[in-house]
Amino acid sequence: MKEEKSEGAVESPSPRFRFSPRPNLAHEIAWLPWGEEAFARAEREGKAVLLSISAVWCHWCHVMDETSYSDHTVIDLINRRFVPVRVDSDRNPDINRRYNQGGWPTTAFLDPRGALLAGATYIPPEAMRTALQRVAELYSQHDIDIAAQDAETLFPTPRAGGLDLGMVEETGAQLLRAWDRPFGGLGREPKFPQTEALAFALDLYADEANPEYLVFARTTLEAMIGGHLLDDVEGGFFRYSTTRDWSVPHYEKMLADNAGLINVLLKAYGLSGAEIFRRTAGETAAYVFRVLSDGRSRFFGSQDADEGYYALNAGDRAKLSAPPVDRTVYTDLAARAAVSFLLEGTALQREEHFSLALAALEFLWSESFRSGEGMAHYHDGEPHRWGLLDDGVETALAFLAAFGYTGEAAYLEKAKILLNHSSENHWDGNRSLFLDAAPEHILPGLQAQPAELGSQSRAAEAMLLYWVFSGEEEWRRRAGEVLSTASGMAAAYGIMAAPFASAVNLYLRGPLLVKISGSPEETARSFLRLAALSPRPRLVPMISAEVGRIQEEAWAEVCTMDSCRLRTSEPEVLARDLGAIGESESGVK
Repeated sequence: MKEEKSEGAVESPSPRFRFSPRPNLAHEIAWLPWGEEAFARAEREGKAVLLSISAVWCHWCHVMDETSYSDHTVIDLINRRFVPVRVDSDRNPDINRRYNQGGWPTTAFLDPRGALLAGATYIPPEAMRTALQRVAELYSQHDIDIAAQDAETLFPTPRAGGLDLGMVEETGAQLLRAWDRPFGGLGREPKFPQTEALAFALDLYADEANPEYLVFARTTLEAMIGGHLLDDVEGGFFRYSTTRDWSVPHYEKMLADNAGLINVLLKAYGLSGAEIFRRTAGETAAYVFRVLSDGRSRFFGSQDADEGYYALNAGDRAKLSAPPVDRTVYTDLAARAAVSFLLEGTALQREEHFSLALAALEFLWSESFRSGEGMAHYHDGEPHRWGLLDDGVETALAFLAAFGYTGEAAYLEKAKILLNHSSENHWDGNRSLFLDAAPEHILPGLQAQPAELGSQSRAAEAMLLYWVFSGEEEWRRRAGEVLSTASGMAAAYGIMAAPFASAVNLYLRGPLLVKISGSPEETARSFLRLAALSPRPRLVPMISAEVGRIQEEAWAEVCTMDSCRLRTSEPEVLARDLGAIGESESGVK
């Protein structure tokens, strides 16, 4: 029986700690979960809090468990002179957002009110001993006390502005300025996939026909594939490269990166016709299906790094157990993966992938949704951590995609429930922005604060798509309000403003609708596949739930929100209009 949560209660992070899978003594530290008990003890004993933010996929987190946190002197110093708190980054993104010191692991020192005193990332044993002694001495001598400040002082409202395509174009120009032309990607080492920036660049190419955007995206993808960011034995992309030329990856594999790359690769295939992108998209989806899902209803968060394992060839790997998978279902990540599998399953005719996407959404709704509280953040046998904005927004986006691909009204209704919940529980009317956590779910020691630009942008995108499907103009107005306020944040984000620019693009330029209905079902499904293969930006498929049951010729319409420019019963005509690679050309069987 699931334990019922009392109304108004704030759930603390799970007390179950996850250490390196290799031998270590980190468990000998008297770790506490983030919560009132830890901070009350720090206040009572006059000690600073040592906060360790870790992740199960993080190589250097494991190294710190095996070295610094296995050093007897370090263990003794921490247990005697600090209140040690251990937080899993994936399970507690709100804590990670506030205290991460630029990477994982994060080692932070806090006062009993949660104010940051000092911090770093990985600290080797000798340096850790010195740091612990120094911080403990300073804290005891000076009794550092940082007075609590009100939220508006800490998180001032950004200056709102008007929305125009110049914002979109400027973000694109920043991508081109940051482009590492000799090796692909953005900036120098370390190199990350930056899937949202790649998707945005491909949309800009389709909108503006500037060939540099396509060259940037294409050469970057080719460099990642050819430069060993892609695991050419077992499939799937590694998290990032430690070198500029993509040749030395950091070996963890993340669901978020791989799901995002599936979408980008299919869009790059649609624009270029390059078979390597279609093939890699299919192989990446196959890896996720095989390793980062149970193949039935759950997507998993990540697969651990193991440098020795991934350096082996296929034959030698077969003799060993693969690196472990974090089988936790993270709601926001699983929802994003479901969207990718709806697209890929349709485009490449992988029915098992399409079915997994829909089953994953049913799992999230049945296992992690509570009326009045929204979506839990993660599920490890039972749901945990309600009240985070991204979980509701990403699940709403996934339900909207499912409605577009199936026409089933229940998906649209669930998306509306989640959007209403976010609007009622996360909206800060004084700032005209969404808060990253609902106030009633804020953890002890934290303050509610405006969500990051990407989260504001995704919320606006969800409201815009609901407007597209429902025709309810109020949702477009709300999205415009969010984007106008968030525009004051965009300049500081540089190339990381790509999600914002994409949402503004959708708001200003509007969607391209492909409405599909009629019989026979096979023809209607062909129209849907062509929509999935189209490189047109902001394309939204809308298939009727009555497909195959309506006794009239199958047809497709291509429309804006104001008018339709095409109605056809011939897949070849739709393919030409959408610039889609036809089924006979796609290699799909």
